[in-house]
Amino acid sequence: MSILERLLKLSDDPDGMEKLYRQEPQAFRSVFQDALSKRPDSLLLQAWRARFEYVPERAATLRTFDLVLMVVLCLVAGSLYKIPAWTPVTESAFFPRYVALIPFGAMSFLTLYMKSRSRKAVGWFSLFCVSVSGYVFMFPSAWDNTFVLSCLYLPFFLWCAYGVIRLGDEWRSEKARIDYLRFFGEMFIHAGLFLVGGGVLVGLTFGLFELLNLPTSWVLDYVALYGFAAIPVVAMWATDMYSAARRMVPLLARIFSPLLLLLIVSYMIAMALNIEELFQERSTLLQYNVLLLCVLGTAVFTLTGRREYGEQKIVKIVLTCMLSATLLLDVLGVVAIVWRMYEYDHGLTVNRLAVLGSNLLVFGNLAVMCKGCLKSWKGGGSLDAVERGLARYLPAYSVWTAFMVFLVPWIYRY
Repeated sequence: MSILERLLKLSDDPDGMEKLYRQEPQAFRSVFQDALSKRPDSLLLQAWRARFEYVPERAATLRTFDLVLMVVLCLVAGSLYKIPAWTPVTESAFFPRYVALIPFGAMSFLTLYMKSRSRKAVGWFSLFCVSVSGYVFMFPSAWDNTFVLSCLYLPFFLWCAYGVIRLGDEWRSEKARIDYLRFFGEMFIHAGLFLVGGGVLVGLTFGLFELLNLPTSWVLDYVALYGFAAIPVVAMWATDMYSAARRMVPLLARIFSPLLLLLIVSYMIAMALNIEELFQERSTLLQYNVLLLCVLGTAVFTLTGRREYGEQKIVKIVLTCMLSATLLLDVLGVVAIVWRMYEYDHGLTVNRLAVLGSNLLVFGNLAVMCKGCLKSWKGGGSLDAVERGLARYLPAYSVWTAFMVFLVPWIYRY
């Protein structure tokens, strides 16, 4: 029975509705308006609407200040992006190091304020930002391979760090970790919409000023740059305040999961006919890794957002097939990486370590989720156990990304 059906069934049961809300608050809120539209005469549902829509005067004032603080932080982030233009620091030395760190700092500071974290938490966050900023500043760019890898993994490490900052004392909670994944999916959708809308606005502004033979350099130097710096911060704020993409993320995942399953099967057939490509061509191996990440992301958001539309059996079938097929592909990819190590006699270079470790990390994640899916079929249960397994696995990403950012560069040092 879907959450909507359960809510409608309890529309005259105050105790049952309160219990349902405490069990699944986010899913409850997401379908509440649908339930109210179906039972507008229910006094209990009307009382819950008043509960959800009530905003104390003090809270409204704080939200206004949140908006002002968000705008200030966006301006600060954009100004920090202008450091190469205002100082002798080169863009090639600055942006790889700080392109993700600057929005991360602004997002984290706004989150700490909105969630009323203690001064101690703010102090620890400030120390963390200063430490990471100092580390990436001192990192030798002459170590070409390790420098590139460290900069590539830094955003993923910051994603893990932001999760801890956002969850606070609840970071050990499995439910809180899953909520963070849902939040990130919604934020990603909002950021994409803002990016498209901002791109259209910048393009129109550039075209109009060029048509009038007016200077256009400021459009890219200021409007585009400040807008790019502001997108993560605004997307985070919009997700917290409005969450317009709450039902869009699972919907997109449900649409693309069968399409990805079809792509995986086609890829397996093509790979069986051209198996030597995976073992010999680096570009094929790279495309294969992109496919793995897309499948993993789609599977995660299909799993975490399934309650928005009810747990249908077809979703469970597609998810299980997609995870099983991708798990087989990942085994083949790991074998190809190991074979290349021995065939070309270069040993475990830093690039191969990064690819091999990432594949093993994804393999473990897929294996945990696939095992949970198969158990749910065997026992006839739900996918809740799969969700809990995913939540327990998330710290592995923190460990791996921290290892790649802070230890690997000093192990290889080139």
